[in-house]
Amino acid sequence: MRNKILALCLLLICAPIGYAKVVPFVSGQLNRNDDAAGQTETAWIRFNSPAGRFSVLLPREPKFESVAASDTSGITNYRYSDIENGYGFICEYFDVESPGADVQHFLDVTRDGIVSGASATKVAEEKISLNSYPGRELQLALKVNETTEITGVTRIYLVDKRLYSLTFLHLKSMDATVAADLGKKFFASFELKPGR
Repeated sequence: MRNKILALCLLLICAPIGYAKVVPFVSGQLNRNDDAAGQTETAWIRFNSPAGRFSVLLPREPKFESVAASDTSGITNYRYSDIENGYGFICEYFDVESPGADVQHFLDVTRDGIVSGASATKVAEEKISLNSYPGRELQLALKVNETTEITGVTRIYLVDKRLYSLTFLHLKSMDATVAADLGKKFFASFELKPGR
């Protein structure tokens, strides 16, 4: 069950670029419901990805995974994951040849792929931006093994030809205030870095 939870979480991000046959790394921590309140008050680390051209605050150094598409698109997804006790953070990016002339349509297609690929229910959606780059915030709900309920917030941003995806997932049973504080700290810390 723990592997299935993590696999579904990773599918949230993998679905839009067509490689749902990804073998995720294994961690049983997302399925534990330990007290996370301490994380909102402890010092997090500033993780920098020079290749990804971003930085973000996380509780611990994330695990890196590079996943090549299983289709002929040639797209490689670069993923950094920090799975904690009952919650987790995923930062990803991949480059697209062209998002097309209609950026909002590209974001719509990406959103639809995330929701359907995870068999999630879209609870809410909002158009957002980061430094004038367009994006979306998705609030999602999904159930694993008909018993474990997961709540997720995913933010996607299109920065020129690079799509960034940030996801905060937690057990639905987590204290709502603690979950909101963790998500706020994570999302507010995301910064783009200048290209090389």
